[in-house]
Amino acid sequence: MRHVVNRFYDGPTPTRRFLVADETGLGKSVVARGVIAETVERLLRDDHTERIDVVYVCSNSDIAAQNLARLNVVGSDRVEFRTRLTMLAAHSHDLNSGAERYGKAINLIAFTPATSFEKGWRTGKAEERALLAVLVERMLEVSGYERTALHRALQGGVHTLDRFRGEIERYRALDLDQTIVNAFATSLQGSPPLAQLERLIVDIGQKRHLTEEQRERTRVITGELRDHLARASVHALEPDLIILDEFQRFRHLLALNQTGGKSEAAELAHHLFNWDQARTLLLSATPYKAFTLAEEDDAGTDHYTDFMTTLEFLSANDEAWLASVRGALAQHRGQLLAGQDVRQVANELRKLLLQFMCRTERPTVDGARIEVSTPATGVTAADLVDYVGLRDLARAVDGQVQVEYWKSAPYFVNFLEGYQVGERLKSRLKQNSQDEALNAALARVSRLNPSGLTRYEPSDMGNARLRALAARTVGDSWWQLLWIPPSMPYIGPDGPYAQPFADRITKQLVFSSWSATPTAIASLLSYEANRLLAEGSSKLTENTATARGRLATLLDYRMEQGRPGAMSTLALFWPHPELARVADLLEAARSSPARLLEATDAEAWVLQRLRNAATTDSSGKSTDVISDFFAWPGSIPSGARQGAANVLSGSLQEEERPDDDEHGQHHSARLAAHVHEALSAASSRHPSPDLAHLAAFSPGNAAWLALNRLVTADDDVDEEALWSAAAVLANGLRSLFNRTESTLLLERLYPDLHYWQAVLAYCRAGNLQAVLDEYLHHLRSTSGEDRLTGSTLRDLARTAVATLSMRPSPYKAFDPDDPDEGIPFSSRFALRYGTARGQAEDVRLPEIRAAFNSPFWPFVLTSTSVGQEGIDFHWWCHSVVHWNTPSNPIDFEQREGRVNRFGGHAVRRNLASSHREDVLRSDEPDPWKAAYDAAKGTLPALGDFCPYWVFPGRYAVERHLLPFPLSKDGARARALKRDLVHYRLALGQPRQEDLLAALGDAMTVTPIDLRPPV
Repeated sequence: MRHVVNRFYDGPTPTRRFLVADETGLGKSVVARGVIAETVERLLRDDHTERIDVVYVCSNSDIAAQNLARLNVVGSDRVEFRTRLTMLAAHSHDLNSGAERYGKAINLIAFTPATSFEKGWRTGKAEERALLAVLVERMLEVSGYERTALHRALQGGVHTLDRFRGEIERYRALDLDQTIVNAFATSLQGSPPLAQLERLIVDIGQKRHLTEEQRERTRVITGELRDHLARASVHALEPDLIILDEFQRFRHLLALNQTGGKSEAAELAHHLFNWDQARTLLLSATPYKAFTLAEEDDAGTDHYTDFMTTLEFLSANDEAWLASVRGALAQHRGQLLAGQDVRQVANELRKLLLQFMCRTERPTVDGARIEVSTPATGVTAADLVDYVGLRDLARAVDGQVQVEYWKSAPYFVNFLEGYQVGERLKSRLKQNSQDEALNAALARVSRLNPSGLTRYEPSDMGNARLRALAARTVGDSWWQLLWIPPSMPYIGPDGPYAQPFADRITKQLVFSSWSATPTAIASLLSYEANRLLAEGSSKLTENTATARGRLATLLDYRMEQGRPGAMSTLALFWPHPELARVADLLEAARSSPARLLEATDAEAWVLQRLRNAATTDSSGKSTDVISDFFAWPGSIPSGARQGAANVLSGSLQEEERPDDDEHGQHHSARLAAHVHEALSAASSRHPSPDLAHLAAFSPGNAAWLALNRLVTADDDVDEEALWSAAAVLANGLRSLFNRTESTLLLERLYPDLHYWQAVLAYCRAGNLQAVLDEYLHHLRSTSGEDRLTGSTLRDLARTAVATLSMRPSPYKAFDPDDPDEGIPFSSRFALRYGTARGQAEDVRLPEIRAAFNSPFWPFVLTSTSVGQEGIDFHWWCHSVVHWNTPSNPIDFEQREGRVNRFGGHAVRRNLASSHREDVLRSDEPDPWKAAYDAAKGTLPALGDFCPYWVFPGRYAVERHLLPFPLSKDGARARALKRDLVHYRLALGQPRQEDLLAALGDAMTVTPIDLRPPV
């Protein structure tokens, strides 16, 4: 960070552009945060700067949502929003707000190129067209039917004109930025798009419906109008620092002159880059194609061209400097091929390149990465017959199929969305479903059995690779776990968590080169998990949404004869601060730091603490454990009593259930009756083993303790706010245990217990308290807030609740026998991340990512290149499955970089193994802060990377390969790994593959060192 700041602001020849190309997973966003902090600090002292704008550009909204909080260096004293460049006119008044604390507004604004610099989908979003309608009608001064015609032209996909006009009214009422409004009007005046729009208004006239020709004209004109508005909006921004994150996904914005002429998108982006004294920080582990094969070089998409294009942008086309770099690179190549000493020229290249870029590599730690090759030996005779059938089917529809299709996608005919064969098959079936030749070909292909799936019958995975993955996930009883075991348990595990598989488990991140694979994996693994859960159940015998809907939820607040009938449910999810403090399992573990307490020992410890506390007040008579729970003093802060029912009602997570019971009573009314009874309990203390058990393992108390550990003396969080946040989180846990999967599992594991008792038993078995402590600590570490308030603490709780209450993803497989209906799958155990064709489900990407980055389901996430760059998947996963061997060694790095990151699962497990006793001997309330503090400086050879990025131990980042026997998979993987080791040597060189081949395997030369100077 210091080197970047020095190059931006200090020294004799500062630069306005700099690239941080650190290895994947090493925290480039941490560097960016530091640069932002330094920039803000300098500009706050600059009297000529009235407002500080930091513009963050990334490839998609999910990355923006993930990283904006990390880049926040001023807490809540900033304006942060994600928008489109075209919408700035409606938001720019926000840019000058938020100056109370520092005297200057500080803004963090996020854009994505596809929605701000590219014309993309020409009609844009409804809000853009509504804003355009307001601006254009003022320019043209239209009224009456002409204004209606304008609205119809811009209505786009909005269902009714009245609804679109409601959107227009919203923007008409705003105080729009006049700088943008005037710039837009000036730009548009006399332009072809405006003239075309005026003619279109006349043509539409008083017609109620547009012709197809008019719709096409509208699409073209709207795209042009959006472009004019984007250009006008650029001038409203006054960027001081621009951050281009993972910019390799939109590197076309860097070069103004491209094949085919000048790029309008790049020209628009350069308005930002060239603003006054703005600095541009580029972040990417792969800022250029780091390694290209010979055929890519021949196609003109080579590493050398890409590398030099990046350097041209960074140096602002400094020809003298670029000539020096080209000369040094040529000399380096010549000396390498001649076997000469290259250290001098490598050092010269280092000095040149460090002016505009730097790259830090992860230190080598023995055992930090392991490779597990599991040959896909489960190929059956039926699989081979299936390939022949698939080939015949492709011929029947005049399509093509590769053997890789068959190797990668089980039941390809059912999961063929987006493939040529699939589209042609659908078309032929639509034309003639009785095509005998086609039906004969279909009969020879493996297909899912819809009726068997409806009856929860076992279904073969249909593919050797998927059988291997299933065997070590659902086949290894992972479906018995509702959450990943904690890295640092407080008590000994029990039930399924005491089984050997629970010690091995880490979530699985699967990458495939084929778009059919993610949906197939997610659907079939989730089906098998659901089938195993339902196996032997008399309550769920049919795999349909209707049958699942009939399954009663067991943790609802029901009334019985006019009185609360589920006080045990309320006790489970009621945060009881006083009992939580007395029954804190972390404190129990600290009473015996050198050994792992058994649950029975911990309960005995809690019972003794209850008895010690009860000596001061044991009035009244014990009736039952639930009554004793609410009667124990300190059940709720006094300031929270009055609004307790509203807090709890607002945090209820009802998943697809009606709000009213059979008597028509709304859930909030039923809950209010329960809360009233709880608060009416006479104060008394009656310790008992049952109360110790409830106090120690209830989800409500676990939620309160986990949140309480985050609160420090510097935070602005009172007892009422803490209780409210805990109530939100606890009721999210209620949603978890109210799921169909949870109900089936707990009734199977604990058939002799009431359901509320089974919940306690499961929380005890799975160390829920330790899990929440670990999860909440890491949520807090990514929040970006320097100081907690009641509001931000509740936001943390809501973030966790969103993962707990996430609905299953509905996937649909194609059914050739019923093409219009398909085969439905309800998936939660395994999910896909992203779709190749940008389907509607892609709006759930942040939700799916957050769920995978929690300890709860999904346990398997499958993706294509969509999830390969810039996304964090490491909080509870250190295992990457390469479904296909990627074509480029950089793909290996990028995929595994998703889990080999700051505070990753493997790091935490090793940290807990080494420093658990140090944590338990510490008096630090947050055990994970204590763990990191204990490990700092213990391995000085690893520098600042330890303990956050690397920490040696038993657990490692796992690379899983699934080669088919007698195939090229093994040889391809070996070649790829060889190139992965050596590709850095060919930095900046043309014909990299040829260079490495000429140098051979016995290379001892070190790559060019681009680490920043100390």
